[in-house]
Amino acid sequence: MIEAVTRLRRWLPGLLIVSATLLVTVAGAQPTAQPPAQSSGATTRRVWTVLTAAGSQPLPVAVVNGREYVSSADITGLFGLVLREDRAGGLVITMGGRTVVVSLTQGLASVDGRVVSLPAPPVRQGSTWLLPIELIERALAPGSTPRIDVRRRSSLIVIGSPSVPAITARGEALPTGTRLTFLVVPAVQHTVVNENGRLLVRFAADALDADLSEVGSSQVVTGARVVAPSTIEIGLGAPFASYRAAEQREGAQLRLTVDILAATPAAPPTDVTAPGQTDAGQIAPTEMPPLLPESTGLRTVVLDPGHGGTELGARGPSGTLEKNVVLAIARQLKAAIEARLGIRVLLTRSADETVALDARAAFANNNKADLFISIHANASVRSSVTGAEVFYVTLGEYGNSARGNAAEPGALLPTLGGGQRAVDLILWEMAQAQHLNESARLARTIEGEMRQRIPMSPRAIQQAPFRVLVGANMPAVLVETGFITNPTEEKRLSSPEYQSQIVSALLASVVRYKATSERVGGAPTQQQDPR
Repeated sequence: MIEAVTRLRRWLPGLLIVSATLLVTVAGAQPTAQPPAQSSGATTRRVWTVLTAAGSQPLPVAVVNGREYVSSADITGLFGLVLREDRAGGLVITMGGRTVVVSLTQGLASVDGRVVSLPAPPVRQGSTWLLPIELIERALAPGSTPRIDVRRRSSLIVIGSPSVPAITARGEALPTGTRLTFLVVPAVQHTVVNENGRLLVRFAADALDADLSEVGSSQVVTGARVVAPSTIEIGLGAPFASYRAAEQREGAQLRLTVDILAATPAAPPTDVTAPGQTDAGQIAPTEMPPLLPESTGLRTVVLDPGHGGTELGARGPSGTLEKNVVLAIARQLKAAIEARLGIRVLLTRSADETVALDARAAFANNNKADLFISIHANASVRSSVTGAEVFYVTLGEYGNSARGNAAEPGALLPTLGGGQRAVDLILWEMAQAQHLNESARLARTIEGEMRQRIPMSPRAIQQAPFRVLVGANMPAVLVETGFITNPTEEKRLSSPEYQSQIVSALLASVVRYKATSERVGGAPTQQQDPR
């Protein structure tokens, strides 16, 4: 021990390393070595964030001469330290069974006899010491239990096991817009939604350690920033038209690509030559667009945000309205499905407007939808009832022969050029009868995906004679996202993060249903076209 101390003293004059039996010193005693540096008064303030499993709290940071310092009083409480000054010019810190001695005159510290460098010595400010923030990273974090992780670029100190993925982003120009590529380590679940003129990329994490400096700006992308603990906001320029997102897993890394596309300007009109003619007046061959094969998969989805306008729907204890919650979810889900699958998604209402029940299914029928998903929030006279539920229709109240009488054969319609054509006329209240099996499969798919993400009711899948479903001539379900009459669930349903979890579940359901339909050799049953 004497030999080790002698060797350290030779290399570290002014830094006293002593055994545990000599760590009892007089609090407040001034060191006998060179006087410590004093704060010059040119001090600015900023705030870091300390993240633990219990939540987050701010950590004030003083900037002196361009360097960041933390108060010894703040970190002793934060990390459970015992801190004392040593007469010979050392600041002795005990952390559990570990000992750290910091020189008051040099940028050096000893961690259980191992020497580490610091950018500067501590600075006296009044009755406390300002310690270089690097002390946490270099002296306190290595080997600590629980783990201490310092994320300097995001001004974060993570204690324990909160999820904080490291994200780097860059932008590059496309002929029709801008491509943003996000590298996320470790890979976490995410959603991309278009909301109020901005794209929000929400990650299933407690915080983000994000470097967005290389995103840049363009006509369609005005910039990117972290706007919530786990959300990146992408500002959109005026020419923005649409976006598409794709992901690729590479081991523990996620590569998320978001193409942000500008509207294509229309070709300028011309009166010099007629269509198909050259300037010389000769007929030029007209270039026709290639014929695309008809899609045999899922092509159109209709989302039905319940209620709206004068129909408020259920109301939560704090006044949250069902009609507003489900519209927000439907808008996000529309954008997510379009970005992921590139198919047409329509809303029965895109604003706060009243739409009749029969008009909702009629809208889906008229647009030849392949799926119809009605989105609601539940209510109960008992405020303790919670959990999401998925319904598909039961036709029991319409008679035992509902399936058999779903269509009336033999109706004749005139055809172009004369003559008649026999068609099957589907009775309005029986339209759903021929899709019950597929509706049940869709309901089971949605229930399975939602159960992985949000709390479900004990009766998660049910049948009911909902008027909004019986007229839908395609697989149709009604999703109750939760009981808004429960105070806790009302708060959840109002949260953008919880809404994103619902959107993620419904998006995964549509993707899975589409893939399963195509594997078994057919798209969802299409409604008949009488033409």
